[in-house]
Amino acid sequence: MEATIATIIAAAAPLLFVTAGENISEKSGVINLSLEGSLMLSALTGFVVAFETGNTWGGFVAAALVGGGFALMVAFASITLWLNQVAVGFALASLGIALSSFLGSGYTGKPGGPIAVPPMDIPVLSELPLLGPALFSHNVVVYASLLLVLVVWAYMYRSRPGLSLQGVGERPEAAHARGVRVNRLRYVYTVLGGLLVGIGGAAFTLDAKLGW
Repeated sequence: MEATIATIIAAAAPLLFVTAGENISEKSGVINLSLEGSLMLSALTGFVVAFETGNTWGGFVAAALVGGGFALMVAFASITLWLNQVAVGFALASLGIALSSFLGSGYTGKPGGPIAVPPMDIPVLSELPLLGPALFSHNVVVYASLLLVLVVWAYMYRSRPGLSLQGVGERPEAAHARGVRVNRLRYVYTVLGGLLVGIGGAAFTLDAKLGW
């Protein structure tokens, strides 16, 4: 039972990063439908960079940049070029899926254990009966994903910048009338959301409990 709960929590970590990133993007008024392609390509990038360099955290950085790059393309196409967000998202999703399949063929079956994020038990708490091993025997990425949920919630609903973020997405005209630079904020939050999606992609391939 403890092992099952621990695996579920570890498996949820990448999804929490992706969900938080897309939530931020959508709150700003930009729907990033390239998620599947961005996620797969960032997962591949994270693994390849970590495998080739031996630097696990470098893999996370590279994956985040891929996710941010996809989000920047979505933002540019929808905000600056006024293209249909749905069409752009589907096109980029297909591109990411195809690229990850083509570029990743040479890395199929490569051992990833040595570059996986190592576990980091929390002293005392991890020794608690029943819940200790399930909740407090993960790695820093899993802990960060749980903390991220609280941070995003507090930012959106308990801070002035978070209220501005919601205003930009829900009532851009009113936000503009109050001096908020709507398009700039949409760019910033869309790219920020993409960076989180990229981190989620790397978490899929660099978490020992998920991949190895």
